[in-house]
Amino acid sequence: MVKEFLCTQISRCLRELFTTAPWAALRLQPYAGSTILLELDHLRIPFRINPEGSPELAEALAESPQLTIRMPLSALPLLLADPGSNLRHLHLEGNTGLASEVGFLAKNFRPDFEELLSRIVGDMWAYRMAGAARKAHHWAQDSLRRLTDSLAEYATEEALLLASRSSLQQFAQDVDQLNRATLHLEQRISRRT
Repeated sequence: MVKEFLCTQISRCLRELFTTAPWAALRLQPYAGSTILLELDHLRIPFRINPEGSPELAEALAESPQLTIRMPLSALPLLLADPGSNLRHLHLEGNTGLASEVGFLAKNFRPDFEELLSRIVGDMWAYRMAGAARKAHHWAQDSLRRLTDSLAEYATEEALLLASRSSLQQFAQDVDQLNRATLHLEQRISRRT
């Protein structure tokens, strides 16, 4: 019962996402009824494309899927952050036409979250919340850029001022040798006096 409820809710969310970009559903409509299996490491999530062209969560697949999408679970945040440059983590296997459309959607589909939010909280609040999210995203990107710039500067300029482990070991050996030589010299001087 819980599983069925979750499948229904997730499918409803996917339909809502696809209503913000109707062109995406039109691209998948010719593949209505096709099944897709998403494999994230050991997690297997079956989907079926409904007659409108949006994917919906399927409870289980009786037959082998027309398309299997394999991706490491660790790559999911990278794909969500920058789909265009992180598609190399997706491995598609099966129907080439469907794989081509899914690859195109993975690269180009950007649901309008502000539109979805406006259906829940209204236009004004959706605009403000989306603006705050954009500012937070830009702040995070700027902070990451500054951190990488600082680390690069440290690595190229200031790290040269630090002694390496081998040079510190050599220095310690030289100090020991100097200490032994000094003791030997003191013993020679004390014998002559």
